[in-house]
Amino acid sequence: MAAQKLIAVKEFCIHHNIGREFIINLHNNELIELVTVKRTLYIPETGLQLLEKIIRMHNELQINIEGIQTILQLLSSIDKKEKELTSLRNQLSFYISDN
Repeated sequence: MAAQKLIAVKEFCIHHNIGREFIINLHNNELIELVTVKRTLYIPETGLQLLEKIIRMHNELQINIEGIQTILQLLSSIDKKEKELTSLRNQLSFYISDN
């Protein structure tokens, strides 16, 4: 198994000028994953895109954690519906082109 790249929470917070508590709150609300190695918190590289999206929602739009949870759930639901719609369109075009 390939080694997972990790970013220290402390360094991430300094770079993005946010509090460590905010990251921990996101983790406690199950919005992001954190990894502990030798008593130091890390963010998996795979979670960076989502975390940066959350920070933008919080900072630029002034959305609280509960609002972010709701928005992420809605975006996930929309994504699933779009995939289902694409699948149904593909099935339909298969039957239409068959004639």
